[in-house]
Amino acid sequence: MKTYRSWSSYLRERFGERVHKLCLDLGAGCPHRDGLSRGGCIFCDERGGGSGAALAGISLEEQIKSGAAVIRARYKAQALILYFQSYSATNLPLKELAEEVEKAIRLAERHTRIVGLAFGTRPDLLPDDVLDYFDDLAGDGLDVWVEIGVQSLSEESLRWLRRGHDVHCIEETVKRCHDRRFSLCAHLIAGIPGEDDLQMARSAATLASWGVRAFKFHPLYVLRGTALEEEYQAGRFAPLTLDKYAEIVTSAIANLPRGAIIQRLTADAKPPHLIAPLWVADKAGAVARIEQRLSALNKS
Repeated sequence: MKTYRSWSSYLRERFGERVHKLCLDLGAGCPHRDGLSRGGCIFCDERGGGSGAALAGISLEEQIKSGAAVIRARYKAQALILYFQSYSATNLPLKELAEEVEKAIRLAERHTRIVGLAFGTRPDLLPDDVLDYFDDLAGDGLDVWVEIGVQSLSEESLRWLRRGHDVHCIEETVKRCHDRRFSLCAHLIAGIPGEDDLQMARSAATLASWGVRAFKFHPLYVLRGTALEEEYQAGRFAPLTLDKYAEIVTSAIANLPRGAIIQRLTADAKPPHLIAPLWVADKAGAVARIEQRLSALNKS
């Protein structure tokens, strides 16, 4: 039995049926990766945290058509949230972003019902006019989520990750989202060198106090072709064991307020893109280990 408020249970409560996210790649890119800040984050590969569909030349229409078919067949979901995932979805002029979103909704509605939208982005790529646009989308009755790559609220960690922004930028952005009709989800990373075992818990609790509703937790893992791979091969970075990661995530969830939504407990990567740690490839096993620890904590 789950001892936390999962994303699936939230969706069931919210819509009364099975709803699934469809991940889309607009090819928006990221200014941080495009060379403005020393070539991007240490962990990011050429796919920008997504499917790489745009790099492969797969059109938005084909992404939606094939993705919706897979979701219907595998998960039996009859409604979708369109998730503009790869790189930073807001790294487009607002007019172009709005056109792409409207196009995606129009294409997706040929195949299924759309109940929400989600946008993956960075805290330094959310100007007020973009927030206003998301607010308008939420006002149209859609469940709108803005997923911010926070990673950590440690200044030292942000520098080591080569994020190109500081903690103040995160706080200022999150607080500009107050009293909006959309919701925030924060991505946090465990296993950053120099952090103690409670840093993720502190970051999550602080973000929740600022109004963040949901969280995605990830271990720091090594992808092929990244700057982090160079650190790993040189022996300057050692990834977390599964047991240590489960301990850190359990502590983070235990420190969140009741009602906080956990959208993801761990990462989703496999060889040949994944270099280390290999336990990341067994997502189901990692989730089971974390849930075992949560259950034991709940009983103690």
